Amino acid sequence: MYQFVKYFLKTVIALILGMSLLLYTLIKLDIRYPSEKSKEAIHAKYLLESSGFIEIDGVNMHYAIDGSGPDLLLLHANYANLIDWNPWVHQLKDSYRVIRIDIPGHGLTEADSSNDYSMQRTVFLLEQFLNEFEIEKLSIAGASLGGTVSLHYASQNPEKVENLILVSPGALNPRIRGRNEPVTLPKPFEIIAYFTPRLVTESLLKGGFGDPNNVTDELVERWHDLLLREGQRDAQIERVNQYVSGNIDLVLSQVTVPTLIMWGKKNNVVPVELAFEMKRMMSNSSNIDMIIYDNGGHQLVQEFGVQTGKDALDYLTNYKGAKE
Repeated sequence: MYQFVKYFLKTVIALILGMSLLLYTLIKLDIRYPSEKSKEAIHAKYLLESSGFIEIDGVNMHYAIDGSGPDLLLLHANYANLIDWNPWVHQLKDSYRVIRIDIPGHGLTEADSSNDYSMQRTVFLLEQFLNEFEIEKLSIAGASLGGTVSLHYASQNPEKVENLILVSPGALNPRIRGRNEPVTLPKPFEIIAYFTPRLVTESLLKGGFGDPNNVTDELVERWHDLLLREGQRDAQIERVNQYVSGNIDLVLSQVTVPTLIMWGKKNNVVPVELAFEMKRMMSNSSNIDMIIYDNGGHQLVQEFGVQTGKDALDYLTNYKGAKE
């Protein structure tokens, strides 16, 4: 037993030293594996017919607008992109003007030259984007990071938001809840910005699904391609290192609009118990509905896009009918 423990510790130390040396070498020589993909190559493969670009405070933001009707904004999760919402768009565009954006450092939106990926900056860019399109009233659906951004926006702009749909937002994750300072990644983990084989992306997705077998090759390829766009890996590391969800207890209490909470029972990132805690904390919301997906993980939009999209449409339609 002693020999086994001794061997195990030696192996761990050797791996840590090896990773540290590899990280130092890659950073020193600025070597990326796989190499970065150019903006032109990414656009050629992933631009949509409804895509557009607009400069917001120095950031060239990618968006897509489909359909007509009341405005509905979709905000994706960290590491994700606006294309992931396609199943929702197909179902909602006949009833809503569906607006999607790639949050800076994601998808086809470039990295922010200010290198500021704080929650305050993200909400500010969203506010400016909506102002540019003169949007006065809208509903917002946000997944994970997008859900937390949605909460902050709704608490600061209650007069503009009609409904919220929160798809397993990470706001109550014990790792970051109640912190005023970010939880920075240990330096060795920053190797991801330099050494990012497809397996890393595949593992990230499978860890967020209720059933890892539901992860498709097409999804892995898209996430991996977009992660390799020039500047995006550095942006992702910076966003993680700067992330603070803010005084989320206060934010939740300030949200007054009707809200639908969607959560996967097999969510390993933000346990389903937190969905019920979030509902209790949103005591000033005029109405809260909840759907728990027994077989769903954290990334419900990617895993159950058709079903969650249908449920979102049903919810919004019923709310609209109740108002009328």
